[in-house]
Amino acid sequence: METSRNISQTILSFLLVSIGMMTTITFGFVPLLNYFEKYMTVLYALFFWAPMGLSCLIFGKLKLIDRVKKKEFFCFSYIIWGILVLILNFSSSNMILSIILVIILGSLTAINVISGANYISANVPINRRGFTAGIFLGIGWGLVALTAYISFIDLHINFIILAVSNIMVGFISFLLINSGKVEIMWKQMFSIPRDYNVRKNMMIFWLSSLVFSTFLGIIVFLLGTTMRFDESLESFYLENFIYYFETAESYNLGLVNFDFIAVGAMNLILSPILGRLMDKFGRKPIYFLSNLLIPGCLILLAFWRSFEVIVITLVIYSMICASYVIIECTVWSDLAQEDNIGQFNGLGWSSMGLGGALGFLMGYIITTPAFLAQIDLLVVMTIIGLSEISMIPFISMRDSLPPAEEMEWQKEILHIYVIAEGGIVMSDFSFLKWREKKDPLIQRKTEEFDPNLFSGGISGVSTMLREMIDSQQSKLKVIDHEDKKLIFEYGKGFTSVLISSKDLKILRNKLKTLTEEIQNVFSEQIEHWDGDLDKFLPVKTMIKNRFEIN
Repeated sequence: METSRNISQTILSFLLVSIGMMTTITFGFVPLLNYFEKYMTVLYALFFWAPMGLSCLIFGKLKLIDRVKKKEFFCFSYIIWGILVLILNFSSSNMILSIILVIILGSLTAINVISGANYISANVPINRRGFTAGIFLGIGWGLVALTAYISFIDLHINFIILAVSNIMVGFISFLLINSGKVEIMWKQMFSIPRDYNVRKNMMIFWLSSLVFSTFLGIIVFLLGTTMRFDESLESFYLENFIYYFETAESYNLGLVNFDFIAVGAMNLILSPILGRLMDKFGRKPIYFLSNLLIPGCLILLAFWRSFEVIVITLVIYSMICASYVIIECTVWSDLAQEDNIGQFNGLGWSSMGLGGALGFLMGYIITTPAFLAQIDLLVVMTIIGLSEISMIPFISMRDSLPPAEEMEWQKEILHIYVIAEGGIVMSDFSFLKWREKKDPLIQRKTEEFDPNLFSGGISGVSTMLREMIDSQQSKLKVIDHEDKKLIFEYGKGFTSVLISSKDLKILRNKLKTLTEEIQNVFSEQIEHWDGDLDKFLPVKTMIKNRFEIN
């Protein structure tokens, strides 16, 4: 029964993310750009990206998706999306109708994207979320490459395939949910360490993501059209774009198709790798690297008169695209609190929609005759600006989005002692015994380990620390003894000692906060303590709350 449920969850994840999320997002890049370039102008893609961004913002701000009780309702958004794509396929003769359909499709894409991201948020442990999202998004990128190739063969066939595939996503998802094999709760099921300012990090991520999406929109606009450039242009960068156009057209695929076949194929491999790196080293280093690669990519654009550099640039460009989609899918899930997953994912993905629309608009403006003479200066200023912006997340978010070992901190803690200056243990708690009660298998693995062995040496350590303080020497913070770490924090008249398998930053923060809480609540009792341990019984509750013991 459990195996059947896991298989059903995997199938639903694949459908909602790989097909439902990725194909509907890149619909605004691949088939829609082909459609607009053929019938109208690439600038009309604004009518997809702006509604998507605004819808995500509205859904997130008003918590509309979180408030819907019947989650299977969202399966129908994929079905409606597919039906509208089929109608769009036959509406090219009516520009007004086409634009209205694209606006509705952009709004529905917001629901599809948030639904897929929410499912990952609620069902994947945080320490495997990057890798899991990377795998499914990688498969999605592979589908993007395939649909880009189909667009080259026949745009109408691509529309039909995308429409039918998303109708099937909605239909199969509804059957899975309605059968009871899969349950959509959209509630954080896993404990997430948040020793940082969520609101501050949310704003930094949003603005940084908006900058990236704007960059992506500009590049896609420039690479998605040749009609605005000619050989007479006196611009170093635009001359290199013309060389790129000629190289891409030599493959007889069309610019948009060439780009997304190359990027999609590379991201099929890159997405799981980048997702795994995010889980291992934390989101922040990969986020910083991705921001830093943007100006690097722009610099390489100046040297596109070499085929080898085109390949290198496309690889870097692919890494940026892959990492940012994974970041959007994981970071907002990490930041989301309790039952507000839809709110955070909505606000997060709005930056991509609004940034994409802004990028298309800026791409159009900087390629008008009035701006062509200044485009090289604009690119240089953009490189400098993006280089500065890329540093903001790295500098400002020192305590956020820790690596996997920090996220699994609860597995490392063994015992905690709160010791009075005289060496008497005022309160203690065994995390190991707590885990043994929850899982008997842990007891078998660690039955020879007795945490009480530590208590005999605590008094001596306390005396040593008191002597060190009296002699004005630096306070000891950590004792490293083989596979055990003793982490110390000091209050007035007492010392907190946490025994763990690893010396993690989050454990130091939690121990410091706990010590401050004890200091604030029991300062008077500690100062006039008469040896009655019952006075400090509430400390156990404080320990459980701080270290999230249910």
